[in-house]
Amino acid sequence: MWFLGIDIGTTHIKIIGISEEGTFLPVKKCRTPVMQHDGLTFHDASVFWQSLSALIENYSREEARHCGPLAAVSVGTFGQEESVAVNSSGEIIYPSLAWWENYPVAALDTDLHQWLDSHEHYAISGMRSRPNQSPTRLNWIRTHHPDIWRQIDRWVDFGSYVMWQLTGEWRAATSQITHSQCFDLKSMRPHQPTLERLGFPATLFPQLADTGECCGEIRPESLPGVALCQGASVFVGGHDQIVGAWAVQNHQPTNVFDSIGTSEYLMVLTPHFPDTAAAWRLGVDIERTWKAGEFVMGCATPSGKIIQTLAELLYQGNYDQLFQDLLAEAVPTAVSVSVNEDETQGLFSLTQLHAGVRSADIVQATLNHIADRAFRLLTHMGEIGGIRPQDAVLMGSLFQRQEMLQHRKQRWNMPLFVSQLAEPVATGAAMIARESWLIATHQEGQL
Repeated sequence: MWFLGIDIGTTHIKIIGISEEGTFLPVKKCRTPVMQHDGLTFHDASVFWQSLSALIENYSREEARHCGPLAAVSVGTFGQEESVAVNSSGEIIYPSLAWWENYPVAALDTDLHQWLDSHEHYAISGMRSRPNQSPTRLNWIRTHHPDIWRQIDRWVDFGSYVMWQLTGEWRAATSQITHSQCFDLKSMRPHQPTLERLGFPATLFPQLADTGECCGEIRPESLPGVALCQGASVFVGGHDQIVGAWAVQNHQPTNVFDSIGTSEYLMVLTPHFPDTAAAWRLGVDIERTWKAGEFVMGCATPSGKIIQTLAELLYQGNYDQLFQDLLAEAVPTAVSVSVNEDETQGLFSLTQLHAGVRSADIVQATLNHIADRAFRLLTHMGEIGGIRPQDAVLMGSLFQRQEMLQHRKQRWNMPLFVSQLAEPVATGAAMIARESWLIATHQEGQL
């Protein structure tokens, strides 16, 4: 038998298998389907499912052909901000606006936005209000497409949709659902005052399930070309950042993760419910991890986008030269850098660029600012969560560069470890599937 992990990413769908003995199979991937409408980018979950199911069936015939039948599946996916509207039959009636896109006109009135963004509400949901979250996106549909709004039965993230396609059961991962701002982070129950004020029915979101919980058995008709074990099941994964951190911590235990891709996402785990007043001022997200009673504070910075912009602007896309200049001998410079919290105002700003300024000066000033900003956030999040970070694990392709690692070590002055997992989210999902199956079938001795 074998176990499957799925990573639903912004640009690619990635899958990886693990044999019964725990040996990893090759990674396979395909592009995440997108569609354009009115100048905006959408993900269509029904087209996406066609691509994913074909990828799984091909994987079972090729990479997993010697492993026997499929026993379990788990899914990690981009955030709940990417959700789709489905009717009572599970049919997609409105696609998902890509997480980095916003509608051209505000869909929430000012008072409602301010209430959702207040400390009062943050203490309930753990989320500040942003224009790509469910309250805004659902209200856009209600305002601009009332005929579609009346047909909506559920609002589901891509992980929930895949689990439904496989099992016929609707579930939402607890590490995802708080991004809707409609759930109480402590009790993990729908927050009725929020639902009432937004005019959302209590049945709008699927039943909640923790990481590793069984969603249901896989229906043979869902994957007709795949041989299934008796009782083959889907086990809940969750938010991709959480699933990736789960995989990494199995190799390098830590309370601090820094994952850099298009965005850099800094995460601090804590067994304590954080000080919400301080966390609200910092603008960090608070969500559940894979452990009962544990929380993670997370904060994003568009570091990858900024580095890409510098490479294209100053080096014609030559990253090698950029990173060489990052460690070049420093010259005192007055270049001032700021990362814009509101990306509609631009990614970042540079000031005090005097005559004779070098590309290396700009690169060093910018990456120094990013690293120092992340360390300040790390320090504050440790204080808020009542822990003292001892080290950190770095994830993502940019941290595979020795120059980037050396630079971070210089700026942070603490032990840093680079994860060697090439695909931590898909790998983590596969590990969750295998571990959960073995526990569910009372074979813990094989873990």
